[in-house]
Amino acid sequence: MAHGPGWPLPRGGSPRIADAMADDIRAHGGVLHTGRKITDLRELAGVRAVLLDIAPTALPDLAGGTLPPGYTRRLSRYRYGPAAGKADFLVSGPIPWSAPETGRAGTVHLGGTAAEVFRQETANALGREGDSPFVLVVDPAVTDPGREVAGRRPVWAYAHLPHGRARDPLPVIRAAIERYAPGFTDSIVAQRGLSGRDYAAYNPNYVGGDIATGAIGLRQTVFRPVPRWDPYRTPLPGVYLCSAATPPGPGVHGMCGLLAARSALRREFGRRPPVLGPVGAGTPAA
Repeated sequence: MAHGPGWPLPRGGSPRIADAMADDIRAHGGVLHTGRKITDLRELAGVRAVLLDIAPTALPDLAGGTLPPGYTRRLSRYRYGPAAGKADFLVSGPIPWSAPETGRAGTVHLGGTAAEVFRQETANALGREGDSPFVLVVDPAVTDPGREVAGRRPVWAYAHLPHGRARDPLPVIRAAIERYAPGFTDSIVAQRGLSGRDYAAYNPNYVGGDIATGAIGLRQTVFRPVPRWDPYRTPLPGVYLCSAATPPGPGVHGMCGLLAARSALRREFGRRPPVLGPVGAGTPAA
C-alpha cells in the first residue's frame, strides 16, 4: 500500500508518533517507565500479561531457565538475516536527482534493475559483499518543509548488507545515492554512519544488525519464531512475544503487536479485542 500513494512521513519527526501513543496510554490511565533495563522476568512478578518486543533468542536469558527445554531448543535454531547499515546526513539542499520527478518523493528505493536487486540481496543472504547494495533514502523535508532550517536539511538512508558487518557503511551509501543524484556528495555538510555491528550494540534485539528480527525465508515467515498454534503466546503463563519475529513479520509494521495484544486480551483478560479505526470512517472508535 505504501508503494502506491507514497510512504508517509510524520510532520515534525518520528518522535511525534511515539509521543501520540504515550499520550493515549496516559489518557487511559497507563503509566510509562523508561530508562530501566529488565534482565529477569521475575522483576515483573504479579503482572497479568507481559508482551515482549524482543529478539526471540533473548527470551531464555530473561526467563532464567524456566522455559521448557524443547521450546528453548527451537528458539536456538531461529535464524537472523542480513544487516542494515545506516547513514545520517546534513545537506545544503534537496537531493539533486538526475530524474527530477524523483525529488517529489520523501522516500526513495535505490537498487538498479530487478536483476541487480536480486543478485545483491542473494549475496547479502549468503553473507557475501556485493558491489551495489539496495539503499532506502529518506529526505523528510520533501513532505515536511519544516525539517529544513537555514537551507540545511536532514537526509538519512540505510543499506542492506551482510549479517554482522562491522565496516562503516557511509562510502557505499554515498556512492549509491551519487549514482542516481550526481553532486550529492558535494552537498554534505555533516555525516555519520552506523554499521550492522553498531546497530546491534545500539539495540541488542537487532542481532547482527538485523532490524527485521529474523531471516525472511518461506518456512520462517510462516512459522515465526517457532511452529505454534498461537505463535505470540510462550509456554510461560501470561508472557507473549510481539516483535517482528512473530507473524506476519517485519513487512506489515505494527501488525505483530496488534495480533499479540488480541491474543493476550482474549486469554488473560477474557475480553474481545476492541475495534480500532478512525472516527467517521465507518468503523467505531475504541
